[in-house]
Amino acid sequence: MTNWRILVADDDMIVRRTLESSLLRDGFEVVTAADGPMALQKVEQRWPDLAILDLDMPGMSGFEVSDHLRKAVEIPIMMLTSHSDLETTVLGLEHYADDYMTKPFRYPELRARLNRLLVRAYEGGLHPGERVVIDERLSIDFGHRVATLAGAQIALTPIEARILFILVQNRGRIVPTATLLRKAWGLGEEGEQASLWVRMRNLRTKLEPIPDGQHYIQTERGTGYRFLHMG
Repeated sequence: MTNWRILVADDDMIVRRTLESSLLRDGFEVVTAADGPMALQKVEQRWPDLAILDLDMPGMSGFEVSDHLRKAVEIPIMMLTSHSDLETTVLGLEHYADDYMTKPFRYPELRARLNRLLVRAYEGGLHPGERVVIDERLSIDFGHRVATLAGAQIALTPIEARILFILVQNRGRIVPTATLLRKAWGLGEEGEQASLWVRMRNLRTKLEPIPDGQHYIQTERGTGYRFLHMG
């Protein structure tokens, strides 16, 4: 497993650099952004395992960034804010964040909360930066969007990687078509049925070791898709 990858988005340069330095010292991998659009761009390049978002960024608030992130990849979100009023805290926890801290904060407490969020989110499961060995032929590096099949590396598009991540994360269970259309198309977008069919055909062309079309990705007609581990 790779080190946990943390996205820090805050328009305050001192807060951003202090967090980056502290997290790096504690063994995390860190990517930073000075505003919301930059944060979303960094997520499109490579998924983080957790996001720390400042609420009061200009142009796009932490709530707005969180709303976009939830539509792209399911990761825990820590919200930082200078607001201490109960209404803002409740709104953040109910709709936008998994945890919430008021500035100024103590880094040891923040780190403990991050560790708790990471364990709770990924214990026994899959995290976005992970390289997963499916079987002796296939492995998938979700962080870098590369699959390795029988020793050959295969590039995956962002949408293909998100589709695979959702399917592998729910391995053995049916993922409804509506879920894939809502989550796999990225930030604030939603795919169409015909486009999903094309993506599935492309994935099978890239990954299926035998030309039966059902080795890894099984179609559940009228319902959705299921990722199978054939061993």
